[in-house]
Amino acid sequence: MLQVLRSAIFTVVMTVATCLWVIPCIIARLFPYHICFAIVSGWCTFNVSCARIICGIKYEIHGLENIPDQPCVIMSNHQSTWETLAYPSIFPTLTWVIKKELLYVPFFGWGIASTQPIALNRSQGKKALRQLIKDGREKINLGRYILIFPEGTRIPYGEERALKAGGFVLAKQAKVNILPVAHDSGRLWPRNGFLKTPGTIQLRIGKVIETQDLSAEQMRAAYARWLKSTRQDIDLQN
Repeated sequence: MLQVLRSAIFTVVMTVATCLWVIPCIIARLFPYHICFAIVSGWCTFNVSCARIICGIKYEIHGLENIPDQPCVIMSNHQSTWETLAYPSIFPTLTWVIKKELLYVPFFGWGIASTQPIALNRSQGKKALRQLIKDGREKINLGRYILIFPEGTRIPYGEERALKAGGFVLAKQAKVNILPVAHDSGRLWPRNGFLKTPGTIQLRIGKVIETQDLSAEQMRAAYARWLKSTRQDIDLQN
């Protein structure tokens, strides 16, 4: 019963915060990008803090020293809303790669639009890939890190899905390295789940995958191996 109450309170707080934060987000679009990102990052940090205080969801990070000084493509598994909220305060200035339809979600989509994400229509196939490469290179040249969830959508905890190639092609074309990331957020904050379970999310940041001498397919295989091994290590701790 207490878990239901905590989850309900958090949902209300997050909904109200989103409705209120979208106003400064829209106004901030008139100003430089770092101001927009700071406002959205503040909203994200607020919600992560509320999840900790209200629902008891904490997190531990291992590998912060592996984050490079130069922009790269951040590859992460995707299990819940938690990582979307947590990453802006963990990594340098980000550009999200998202599904275009998310921009049309009331309030949330309006706010996220202020961060100038790379919004793809995944049904467009090669056209979407060309857009990812073009926009991704432009963002990297501006000094931004590109965050990609190569599974393409949120995957329930304990399940796996084939990795999409787009982000690896971008890394090859832009000549940047890949920063591998893994976590188990879906264990406590399930995909499309209302109930939030108290506990500690494990977040692992690996050493960069050097891409200079690798093909896009070799990059994908290298990240897949790292992700599988790291997931197993995380599971052993739970």
